[in-house]
Amino acid sequence: MTLKYLFSRFTQMKHDYVGETSFLRTCWYGIDYLFSTIFYGASISDYFAYGFYKLRPSGRNEYITFRRYHKIMRVANKKEDIHICRNKIDFNNHFASLLGRQWIDTKSATQEELLLFITNHPIFFVKDILGFRGDGVKRIDSSQISVSTYLEDLVKQNDAHYILEEPLTEIESIQSFHPWSINTIRIVSLYDAKNEVVNFMNARIRIGNKKNNVDNFHYDGIGANIDINTGIITSLGYDTHNKTYITHPITHKQILGFQIPKWDECKSFIETACRLLPTVRYIGWDLVIKQDGTLCLIEANDNADHDFQQLHNKGLWKEYKKLLNEIN
Repeated sequence: MTLKYLFSRFTQMKHDYVGETSFLRTCWYGIDYLFSTIFYGASISDYFAYGFYKLRPSGRNEYITFRRYHKIMRVANKKEDIHICRNKIDFNNHFASLLGRQWIDTKSATQEELLLFITNHPIFFVKDILGFRGDGVKRIDSSQISVSTYLEDLVKQNDAHYILEEPLTEIESIQSFHPWSINTIRIVSLYDAKNEVVNFMNARIRIGNKKNNVDNFHYDGIGANIDINTGIITSLGYDTHNKTYITHPITHKQILGFQIPKWDECKSFIETACRLLPTVRYIGWDLVIKQDGTLCLIEANDNADHDFQQLHNKGLWKEYKKLLNEIN
């Protein structure tokens, strides 16, 4: 990262979370941020989003910072197996029993197989197998393209590898938050493989915004905290710019207080998923409740963002630190 980028990032985050300040106050924040980086491992985002600028040392110790986040992954996840989470082909094959949707590999399938897939699914999603945070995901309507030409272009690309997936229709009560995207449930778990115990660390709903076709937090999506025990949304919706929402800004559906349907089934579903990959113990699971009430697994994120879990919630470092000592 260049100094110019860091300065721009620092200025933007300060503006979003603190607002305009005097030159001296800004300098103080800069010095305090460097202190927080050295002693707590905080990133610029950590410093402002968690309010480090107004916290004492005891308060700062409550939070998972960028450095602590990497410690969680280093301790909990076997490096040789994280490809199952990061490569969409490996993921789809490994979790085939929980996938709940049809898909096809553009490199290994024949032209006839690809054409048949699109005939059966005239609207489909194209996903880069190594894409993340919604990058490399496109929704395609086959009636608007030359299908054979489009497929040839996909297959010929040497610097990318794609799969096609059928679209999902999710349960209406969640879809109605933002009908232009699938709105996923994120459940973060830390698996105790020795005792076969799944520890649920945090749960969030991820809601699309601005009619984007992905719900990712880094594409202007909205997040909100879900109570692990009850499945009720207990926070306002929020975005990466520190804006909060009682209701969705487009559909005006109320976020706070919404009951996630089939919540106990969601947790049981994730327990099953954890036991299918016991060597990657820290995962943020994205799942969807389909229109027919069945569940399907969208992604397993071995590097689930630490900030998304703690914003408008609380610091979770003590809970993680205790469990890491137990499972290591």
